[in-house]
Amino acid sequence: MAGCSTLPTPCDPAEPDPPDYDEQGNGDIVRQFIEQVWNTPWTAEDDREFLAQMAAGNTAFVPTPIATALELLRRDDTVRHRRDADQKPVKSSGKDDYARCVNRVHEIAQDIRIAVIDLLPVEDRVTAVLQVRGVDRRADGRSDLPGAFGRMPPSGQPFRLQTATVYRIANGKIAEDWLLYGGMPICP
Repeated sequence: MAGCSTLPTPCDPAEPDPPDYDEQGNGDIVRQFIEQVWNTPWTAEDDREFLAQMAAGNTAFVPTPIATALELLRRDDTVRHRRDADQKPVKSSGKDDYARCVNRVHEIAQDIRIAVIDLLPVEDRVTAVLQVRGVDRRADGRSDLPGAFGRMPPSGQPFRLQTATVYRIANGKIAEDWLLYGGMPICP
């Protein structure tokens, strides 16, 4: 079947495009957040500073470009919803909450890269389907502590995990998010 375009006259009046549910650019905010917070590479100097800060008890250290992105793209009172290892609901908030999450992920998994598979923005919510890649290797190189998935010692192997997060955007910043999983939690 060749379709209507081959007929001398159109079949029906043209249908309008679907409505634009992302008039505020919320999908762009989420994409920028993922790129600038999660996909900013850590340098060797960042890793040295990370280890020094961890030894001093600072669990909110992140490199300056990531700290700047967090300041720009999320609110100080952003609420993160997720589940712990026992699948119990957990929520957290606070000025340093996201920095602590990024710090924790960097501690237990290296070379993290998050690919956006799909974004679905609807009004103030954006659902992001994501593929997380990394290496189950601790930043401190220790084998007597768990790695990315609670293994002792960490496997040292690359991993891939598909997940989704729903973000709520308010006034151009991430106000809330819900981490959804089919497997292990990313930020326990």
